[in-house]
Amino acid sequence: MELKQILVFMDDPDHSADRLDLALNLAKRHRAGLIGLKVQPHHLLPLRRDHDQDTTEELARLFSEKIAAADVKGEWVTVDAKVLGGVVEAINHYATFADLVVVGQSEHGSSERRATDFLPEKVVFGSGKPVLIVPYTGKYSSVGDKVLVAWKSGRESSRALTDAVPFLKAAASTHIFEVNPSQGEEADLESLRRYLAAHGVKAEVETSLITELHVGDVLLNRISDEGSDLLVMGAYADLHFGNYVLGDVAKHVLNHMTIPVLMSH
Repeated sequence: MELKQILVFMDDPDHSADRLDLALNLAKRHRAGLIGLKVQPHHLLPLRRDHDQDTTEELARLFSEKIAAADVKGEWVTVDAKVLGGVVEAINHYATFADLVVVGQSEHGSSERRATDFLPEKVVFGSGKPVLIVPYTGKYSSVGDKVLVAWKSGRESSRALTDAVPFLKAAASTHIFEVNPSQGEEADLESLRRYLAAHGVKAEVETSLITELHVGDVLLNRISDEGSDLLVMGAYADLHFGNYVLGDVAKHVLNHMTIPVLMSH
């Protein structure tokens, strides 16, 4: 797979500007086009509607200026959330026309319930595309030079690894890392190395036996140790009252992420 069309979700100007810069960097690196998406909330109060309209116009100007400056082909889309059933539903719909979706991490600690709560995981489960989740703190104008792949044998990790191949081919270094592998899984890691080599990716393989730390913390520590700028992982899920919810490790990583995370389901 190649990255030829990237969808970036833009909501508020402060966080969206950095997210757009990252998406533009990827678009230039992979010679891809960019779709900027703003989903208009359906507010009943005129004051809220006017504020949202002002925000949308500001984001549209920002998108137009930045793609022109970067010389990237782009398309701006504004859609009413009510038309497609909600913010997440709109993102998942337009993901159909992209190879990668870029969204921001959900903010934690707010008592106000918002339409975008748990948005990243809902897009991961519903879009059918790899999703690049950008932390809401910090600036990440580039990504994918030093990649850490969190591996656990199964469909989700396999899907994430395959979706990440365009990133891995462009990376300076790739590390595949598994915590507490079984004997059979260690053999799989060597097969993974050969699989990536067939795609022109030279990967280092490493395992770790941990009993006391949370696996999510082990991954975050490894990111710090390696100086990684991108984490690739599968989105394992549990069914809860008929809905998918993120598994414990993925949820922990998304709550405490320090670098962008490429996640697939």
